[in-house]
Order: sequence, then structure tokens, then C-alpha cells
Amino acid sequence: MGRTAVGKHKTTKFVFALVGLLGLFLISDLLWASSSSSSSTWVLQKSNNIILPNPLKDKPKQDNKDISGRVLSATFADLPAPELKWEKMAPAPVPRLDGAAIQIKNLLYVFAGYGTIDYVHSHVDIYNFTDNTWGGRFDMPKEMAHSHLGMVTDGRYIYVVTGQYGPQCRGPTAHTFVLDTETKQWRSMPPLPVPRYAPATQLWRGRLHVMGGSKENRHTPALEHWSIAVKDGKVLEKEWRNEIPIPRGGPHRACVVFNDRLYAIGGQEGDFMAKPGSPIFKCSRRNEVVFADVHAR
Repeated sequence: MGRTAVGKHKTTKFVFALVGLLGLFLISDLLWASSSSSSSTWVLQKSNNIILPNPLKDKPKQDNKDISGRVLSATFADLPAPELKWEKMAPAPVPRLDGAAIQIKNLLYVFAGYGTIDYVHSHVDIYNFTDNTWGGRFDMPKEMAHSHLGMVTDGRYIYVVTGQYGPQCRGPTAHTFVLDTETKQWRSMPPLPVPRYAPATQLWRGRLHVMGGSKENRHTPALEHWSIAVKDGKVLEKEWRNEIPIPRGGPHRACVVFNDRLYAIGGQEGDFMAKPGSPIFKCSRRNEVVFADVHAR
């Protein structure tokens, strides 16, 4: 009976040894196959350390021919549109800065403006969109401003209001005029209560409205709002009427009428000023603030 137990014990040891040798053989075979295969997920290093491979580094390279570029969702893709190109047109007769312009049908009326900082224009040039030509030059009234004008049209008559008189940073004038574009005749209108630089100007409900701009020192924003009744180039009142002041003043505000409401858009606070004591009113830079406010009545 003792011999039987000893025999069984030896048999068990033999089985475990055999299983162990078989396991080592399988592991060695697996490691050898892994080290010789490029698709392996394990790598056996000489230092006997096992590391995971970099999936991006080991990723098979794609054929460049299969890559068509970045693919965007249709939501973000550019919509097909005609290619718009600039075309050079007939040059203006004179260089201009800070003038004013009004389009009536196929004609563009261009007024005044700086030729240089020391020279201003005092005439009107007309551009014809139909035949791409300039012509029909005529003079402005001698009292009319040369830059920073307020200007608007009803489709025939052009109303010209206040602005800077002279070059550099000279003072403004309160004179106002109306031009009949069919006869090229000028008529004067009542002057503004006080002169302004570049006020917002618009026709609304049968009245000519003038708002904001810069005060006489050229830098301080003005809030005043005046109006006067006009019809077919004629002034129906003898003086300007005070209106509700504009919430935020300053020059260079866009002004439009839409759905019987008057809009003032954007603008500027502050501007160049005449250097104190300068006999030629030499321009001196000051701080300027450009804003995006929109106000409506």
C-alpha cells in the first residue's frame, strides 16, 4: 500500500513537470512569433522589458493617391459663387480727401475735399457710370465749406450743410446750400444755429435733419439735433427747429431712414485740432474713439 502511494506521488510530479515544460514552450513560441511579426501588439526588448507599441507610429502608411484633402461637412463648405473682380475705371480729375459724394441715377456728384493738407477744392466733379467718364465740372458757392460736409439728396436736389472752411484744421462754417442738379443752380438756406463738423444729415418726414458732429473746436462731440421743413429744393421755414438731442454725438455717423424711422449708426468722438497759436491752424493729433452705437427715432 505504501508503494502504491509513492507511485502516485511520482506520477503527479511527472504530470506537473510535463505541463510546466509545455507551458514554457508555448510562451517561448509566442514571444518568438511576436518579435518577428510587424503586426504584433507586444514587443520583447533585449532588456527583457515588455512595452506596448505606439498605435499611431505602427499604423500602416496610406497611399498618397487615396488622400483627397480635408473633407468638411456641407454645413461649413463654401457655397459656389461667381468670382468678383475689380475693374479699373477712369481716374478722378483731382485727388481728394474728406470731400463728399452723392449719386443720382447714373451720375455721381463729388464735392470739395482736400487736394493736400494745405489746399482744398471748391468745385464739383461729375462721374458718369454709364460711359465711365468725368465731366461737367462747376464751381461751389464761395461761402460753402470745403470738407466735413453734411449732405443728402431727394433724387434731384442736394442739400449741403455746414462743415470745415479752408485747409489744415480751420474752423467750421454755419452756411448751408441746396443744389438743383438739373440746372446746376445753387440757392442758400438759413444757416445752422452754430457751425458743426461732419454732422449726420438726412431727409425725414418732409424735414432736413442735422445731428451731432463735432463742435467748433473740432474735437468735442456735439449732441444737438435741428431740422427745417423743405420741399423740392425750397426751404419752407425761416429758421431751424430744435429737436430731441442725439444720445451720442460726434462726427462721421452714418444716417439712414428705413420704415419711417431715422437711424444714426456708428461714429467717432474726438478729432484733429488746430495747434494752439498756429497762424495756419496746423493740425495736431488728439485722441479719437470710434464706436458702434446705433440709435433710432
